[in-house]
Amino acid sequence: MSTSTMPREYPMLEKLCNASAFIEKPLRWCGNIGIFFFFLMVIITFVDVFLRYFFGRPLDGTVEITGLMMAMIVFSYTGYAQYTKTHINMDIITHKLQPDTKAALEFATTVWSTFTIAMCIYAMTRYGMTNQKATPILGIPYAPFIFLGVAGVCLLFLALVRDTLVTLLEMLRQAGSTKIIIGVALAVIPLLVAWYFGTHRIMGLSGLHVGIIGIVVLFTLFFLGMPIGFALMATGLLFVCVLRGQMAGINMFGNSWFNTVSNYTWAPLMSFMLMGYACYYSRFGEDLYRLGTAWIGHMRGGLAIGTVAACTLFGAVVGDTLSGTIAMSAIALPEMRKARYDDKLALGTLSCSGTIGSLIPPSTTFILYGVLAEQSIGDLFMAGILPGLLCMICFMGIIWLMVLKNPDLAPRREKAPLSERVSSLKGGLPIVLLFILVIGGIYGGLFTATEGGAIGAAGTLILGLVMGRLKWSNFRKSMEESSRFTAMCFTLLGGATILGYFMTMSRMPTMLANSIASLDVAPIVVMCVIVIVMCVLGCFLPAIPLILITVPIFLPIAKSFHWDLVWFGVIFAILNNMASITPPFGINLFVMKGVADVPLGLIFRAAMPFVLALFVCLALIIAFPQISLLIPSLM
Repeated sequence: MSTSTMPREYPMLEKLCNASAFIEKPLRWCGNIGIFFFFLMVIITFVDVFLRYFFGRPLDGTVEITGLMMAMIVFSYTGYAQYTKTHINMDIITHKLQPDTKAALEFATTVWSTFTIAMCIYAMTRYGMTNQKATPILGIPYAPFIFLGVAGVCLLFLALVRDTLVTLLEMLRQAGSTKIIIGVALAVIPLLVAWYFGTHRIMGLSGLHVGIIGIVVLFTLFFLGMPIGFALMATGLLFVCVLRGQMAGINMFGNSWFNTVSNYTWAPLMSFMLMGYACYYSRFGEDLYRLGTAWIGHMRGGLAIGTVAACTLFGAVVGDTLSGTIAMSAIALPEMRKARYDDKLALGTLSCSGTIGSLIPPSTTFILYGVLAEQSIGDLFMAGILPGLLCMICFMGIIWLMVLKNPDLAPRREKAPLSERVSSLKGGLPIVLLFILVIGGIYGGLFTATEGGAIGAAGTLILGLVMGRLKWSNFRKSMEESSRFTAMCFTLLGGATILGYFMTMSRMPTMLANSIASLDVAPIVVMCVIVIVMCVLGCFLPAIPLILITVPIFLPIAKSFHWDLVWFGVIFAILNNMASITPPFGINLFVMKGVADVPLGLIFRAAMPFVLALFVCLALIIAFPQISLLIPSLM
């Protein structure tokens, strides 16, 4: 065996990597604390609503306690989220690279992430030492919770240090000496350049120029594979320092992530996420699928049409694009294959129908948009009902047209007996009633969206326990999965907040809005440009980062044209749906590939008819705003 082909060993580094695995236990232990506070937060909100409406004696300071618990949950779990590779990144370019080049690039981006989080620790520690504030009602000081947040970020830092060692070892094993030198240089030189620019004023650059450079740097970090949340933080910190000076950047960095995480207005995102995972692990998705297919499964294409209906009902509980696809794929794909449905129809239906969940309330997309645009989440929930049903009809219509054109795609099956249809009602009715309770309570003003999320989460857990669906193992899984997703999501939110400060300081969104508003073009032309830009970005960005980055840019444009921001939010939700199912990054398509074990190209082709159906739905919403605004106008 030649020397060049012999496996290279680095015993000292291997020992360090093995020894670094000790952090798994403290990360898990810390994550368990987060799970406990997550459950406690939901129970406290549930009890508060119960006491208020039945005894007229609500708990004092619930909003304050919830905000502080949110910080405990996120910072307790963010390190474990990194350890389990939950923080998302874009691998459009990196997954095509040769192993040695990929290893060198992963080492570099991990070093950048580690340095970013080290700066975060420093900034948050300074913020905790100078913060003398307390909550207004209960008088709880913020400083101890900030330092608990610092402890959680320190665990995240340790997880990143371990990943740095692992990626360094992989680079040394995979790459030749030239690639190793390139990898080390790529890790160190950009940090030195960033440090120089962050600590020195650059003369002759306007805010707009800095804003454009910042966007270019941000997308470069995305495409190189740096985790999106950390890339947002790094870009925001660097260019705030460029615009306002080093201390201004450090002060902003120190308080923005904690203040975002402890912001009560984001609480529905956590509660509805727990509700969705509890529903998933309680197998309520199976009940909804049986309900849909028992009544219309006998029609030509009926299983696919019934799947769309089931995904719509399931989306009315979980509130995001991915959960419906995951839940229904495991249930419906074997049934459709057994009924000899063509994979093109089955895979397209399953990968795309989950997107209806971001329109039918509750919706994580509407929660994100509502906070960013300062719009009522309840109004947005109500505005999504008719567009969600319209989207369902458009998907059913495209299935009907496909089967009409090619009947071999979906052979007919026997009509379910009446007893089976009635039985399906019994199984699906409890979770449908829970949805009606949550959304009806929000619509009727009985409780806020935050309280509705807690009631929905607690109700789903109770329903799962009563029906014998939610054993201890599944209960724990639902808490763990929702906590992991929440930590990942709030890392993105923290990064987006920091980037938002930079974008505001650069005045780029305002100048862009003013420039577009001054053009002598019809508003519909501007709307079409926004749609095109969102569709292009949606091909490369995941749905949540897409909305966090683009809302602050396009919102001033919407305001300059005096568009209704609730209607604009529905348009954003539909465009966000497209980001989940458009190649090359559509996350739903990758999930479907993992479930179905088919070529990715087949899934891309299967999704295209449903993307066209979404465009039809979008065109109708733009042309007829009352589709979105009718129900909110009745509130």
